[in-house]
Amino acid sequence: MISPQERRRLQEVTREELWAMPPEAFRATVAFLLRALGYRVNPDEETGDPRVDLLAWDVERKPWVVQIRRDLAVLDEPHVRHFVTLLGELEIARGILIVPGTITPAARAWTRRAHVYLWDGDRLTRMVQLAAGKRWKVGATSSAEEQ
Repeated sequence: MISPQERRRLQEVTREELWAMPPEAFRATVAFLLRALGYRVNPDEETGDPRVDLLAWDVERKPWVVQIRRDLAVLDEPHVRHFVTLLGELEIARGILIVPGTITPAARAWTRRAHVYLWDGDRLTRMVQLAAGKRWKVGATSSAEEQ
């Protein structure tokens, strides 16, 4: 579990701080986010496969494979294809692939063929901030300001 102090810190965490975390702290942060999204996950549970960082179960009790690729600056279609192959080998239909860098359009297009979600560094950072309770102010303009 994440302490109230850690939760407050995560509300303002930057992308650089997030990816500079030690691997175990990073896994715990991803597990925190998944729990906030409604998944059941135990970050201390061994997956039995070095290619799988976390296993999570959604509200329908369907398993999800979570793979964190801290080594990728650019996620391209071959990486997604390998991940989908891994899902097939494990006989699990859904997965989340997390990378610190960017995701190419070809990689995104490949996910349309499978239940795979891709989270780049920016998206992951925003999601962690929101899960920790960050509130963004949406600027509203009055009709007088528009004129």
